[in-house]
Parts: sequence; structure tokens; C-alpha cells
Amino acid sequence: MKFNRNEKKMKNGFIYYFAGILLIMGYLIPWFLDNPVHIKELWYVGWIIWIIGLVLLFLPMYIFRSKGMVMKKNDWTKTTVLVDTGIYSIIRHPLYLGWSLMYFAIILWSQHWLTITIGITGVICVYLISRQEDQLLIKKFGNDYLDYMKKVPRMNFFSGIIQFIRRRKKKKS
Repeated sequence: MKFNRNEKKMKNGFIYYFAGILLIMGYLIPWFLDNPVHIKELWYVGWIIWIIGLVLLFLPMYIFRSKGMVMKKNDWTKTTVLVDTGIYSIIRHPLYLGWSLMYFAIILWSQHWLTITIGITGVICVYLISRQEDQLLIKKFGNDYLDYMKKVPRMNFFSGIIQFIRRRKKKKS
């Protein structure tokens, strides 16, 4: 099935809106559930994950403005160069990883089947969004982005750290 540009934009936009609504629902539903937290340690881990996710959500705004050669009047996502330094040398989509971590935090806070379902659905949506983003960035940056994709994982932070260390060792050799 082929989509014209407007239909494709609507399809991509739907996943963003759906993921956003799921996140809001995930935050609101625990207020209405009569579900005491069963494992208190998971609740604390949820707060740590939430803080890390929050940093990953806002870090790209600063990095793109400073390294992406964004025109002053443009949206912070309108980079004119491929940013592959800092956190972007470890993972390609820190914002989407942060968004996914927000869902995991909600799951750990609530520990209820409904928030688990919402969280898993939300993470799947964010993963699909990141795949679509890769396709758009391939069109924007071409072979440079394809090479970048080979070096840096999409959202796997631990794999990204390992690959980053290997690249640094290789450069020093």
C-alpha cells in the first residue's frame, strides 16, 4: 500500500499522539487504582529510571541547538548537520530511549497489570517511531547516516557503551 506524503505524515503523527496519550494515561491511572505498591524497592528503582529518562528527554534539545547548526528561529530538531558526538556517539535516539524509560518508571511505580499493558504498548510505539525516524534521517543525511547506523545502536545504551569503547580503543591503536 502506497501513501502520499500527507497520508504518511498522518500515519506517523498518529503513533506520536497515541504514544503521548498512553504516557499521560500511564501517569493518571495509578491515581485512580486501589493498588498499593507491592515491592517498594521497584518503586525506588522507578524513580531512578524516571530521572535518567527525564535527562535523556531534554539532553537532545541542548545538544541539537549547540552541535546541530540549528538556525535560531527554527525548531531544535531542524539540524543541518549529522550530530554523532556526545550521547549521540552511544545511542542514536536518546530522546526515544528517555521516553521509553518513562513508561518503565510508571510500570515500576504502579506495579499494576493495566499500567504494565499501557507501558509495553507505549514502548512498542516509541520503538516504531524511532524506526520511522531512522528512515527520515537516511533520506536527510544519506550514506553518512547509514554509516552512523552501523556504528551506533538505536536505543541500546549498554551495547552503545561497549561499541563506543571499542571504537576509542581502535582509534588509539
